[in-house]
Amino acid sequence: MSDGKFYITTPIYYVNFKPHIGTGYTTILTDVACRFQRMCGKQALLTTGSDEHSQNIADLAAEAGVAPRAYCDGIIPKFRDCWELLEIQSYNFERTSDEKHHNLVQRFWQRLYDKGDVYKGEYSGWYHTSDNRYLDPSEVPENPESHPRLKFLREDSYFFRLSAFEDWLLAFHEANPTFVIPDFRRNEMLARIKSGLKDISISRTSTDWGIPLPWDEGHVFYVWIEALLTYMTGSGFDLAAYEKTIGADGVSSEAREPLWQTERSDLATQPETNFWPMDLMVMAKDIPWFHAVIFPAMLKSFGAPLPKQMLVHGYWQFDGEKMSKSLGNVVDPYDAAKIVGADGLRYFLMREVPAGRDGNFNFESLIKRYNFDLANDLGNLVHRTVSLLHQLFEAKVPPAPAGDDELDTQRKKTIDAALAAYEELRYSDALQEIWSLVRLGNQYIDQHKPWELKKKPERRDEIGAVFNRLLQAIKTVVLLASPVIPGAAQRFWQILGLTGTIEDQREAALCEPIAAGHVVAESEPVFVRVDKKVLAAASGGAKDPGAAQAKDKAKANDGNKKDKAKDKAKAKDKVSAEAAPDGPISIDDFAKVQLRVAEILSVEPHPNADKLLKIKVHDGERERQIIAGIAAWYQPDELVGKRIVIVANLKPAKLRGELSEGMLLAADDSDGKLGVLTPDREVAVGARVK
Repeated sequence: MSDGKFYITTPIYYVNFKPHIGTGYTTILTDVACRFQRMCGKQALLTTGSDEHSQNIADLAAEAGVAPRAYCDGIIPKFRDCWELLEIQSYNFERTSDEKHHNLVQRFWQRLYDKGDVYKGEYSGWYHTSDNRYLDPSEVPENPESHPRLKFLREDSYFFRLSAFEDWLLAFHEANPTFVIPDFRRNEMLARIKSGLKDISISRTSTDWGIPLPWDEGHVFYVWIEALLTYMTGSGFDLAAYEKTIGADGVSSEAREPLWQTERSDLATQPETNFWPMDLMVMAKDIPWFHAVIFPAMLKSFGAPLPKQMLVHGYWQFDGEKMSKSLGNVVDPYDAAKIVGADGLRYFLMREVPAGRDGNFNFESLIKRYNFDLANDLGNLVHRTVSLLHQLFEAKVPPAPAGDDELDTQRKKTIDAALAAYEELRYSDALQEIWSLVRLGNQYIDQHKPWELKKKPERRDEIGAVFNRLLQAIKTVVLLASPVIPGAAQRFWQILGLTGTIEDQREAALCEPIAAGHVVAESEPVFVRVDKKVLAAASGGAKDPGAAQAKDKAKANDGNKKDKAKDKAKAKDKVSAEAAPDGPISIDDFAKVQLRVAEILSVEPHPNADKLLKIKVHDGERERQIIAGIAAWYQPDELVGKRIVIVANLKPAKLRGELSEGMLLAADDSDGKLGVLTPDREVAVGARVK
């Protein structure tokens, strides 16, 4: 919307567990979006909050011997503390137990009831107390009564006529193809709508912990139905003022038809502090149904303006396994930030995977990304440039040269590419663009050898031009990276000797050069390389839990070096025999190999092997990394975007220190020339190869 405002929301988080890396990731995504919009000159509002009215909370509070509200009071400070740790800038924190939210929910749903879109009936089924939802019949496990989190409930309930909005929802999504991103999540929602919608239960009588229905106080609202309206509670939207604009035909004099075309500027009766409708909702892939289907139908029934877009991100796994409390592998943001700082963690989460895809977290990858990208590349670029400027030019910026060279040209290209990627929520791509400029800056220093000035004073003007260009490039990098690494960006800003704060800077600053004669401050380390051994000793064992488990397993299974060598030889013989059986194989043997079409997302050189490439692919279900020995035949850029065939059920293994979760198929000819196998026509990602 073009009114100078930007409204973004996280999910309203359950408070049955302290924040973990998943909730941290979601909140960092929203913070990056807010910081970028503020850099572009917009007034940005982020609303997050606590979803408190669940049966699970009531049960936990009863176990603790306290009231549910008091139980939540003890958990919520952990969220605020974590957001401070992660440098979440400024936000609204809304609690579903607050009176302001209760009033809005009751007013909103009273109108839907008065319109006839709510009716009374009976509901029965298996209810999951952690997920706070009834299970579909297909989801009910065998012996559900033995499941600790399942309860069979039968109760009177009020229902929302969701089925009445099926055609409207299809029209809405068809008219707004970018409402749900990425695309494959939108397709999932469309498929479910087209399969037919059922009316949904919106109330409970089995608990009194919740917001009472205004027309029947024996019922409380189902947690999901009222929690969605927290986004409106935190927006500053005056529901009563808007209701007065709705005529007998159910259409507001302020709203455009269709409703999704209504902009904030259309809402003349709203206060200046209103940010509704929201520009962007951010959530994990387990809850888009509520936001893409149920919530728009609720708003349509009321006659209220609709959100503009929602970003659905994937899950973070730990060393290839789903994180869960029962497995004990849930990553605490404090543990990660203790190793690489908040900026290091933010950078890793935004850079490692495209928003929308699943990611794999382990501490080894976190440290590598921090050491290589932040400490080595960016930290080294700033330190070398500033230190040499102090030695050779008394810390003063030399005059600007006439015309552009390759660094100037790349700097301007990076600005355009990174801004476009930020605007399109492609944060990993934005950072790749920015770091291409960082790496070119380091190459530029090596190429021009400014330290030779002491021996070759005749090069002074030439080397002065080199430093001017380097400093302009560094300023550009710092500004562009600031939404992701705000704390470090501010420290780099101070090293450059620039006034104000990085948060005060706007997009126009990217085109404002550092003036000749400007004095830069002394260089100081912003990112210090992490040595895992030193770290473990200094922090009492704060190391990669996955690595520790692997090490213990290796000690238990491998024995001495002699036995390991024997086992390795035997295993090699066994693999060779299995890989090349005598005679034909059966169809059952072939069926054991799971071949799947995957799309290549990114490719990087292997840090420890020249012949290997690190290839990130999406297999239709999740993102995975494959290490392949094809560097002699392919440049990384040639492979990105290709659809290839992979062995999807190959046991994961580490190749020269990097995890490989599969194998790509390739063929070589008699001359040894190798080619990766690709489908000869468009085939969906995730398709099985038969």
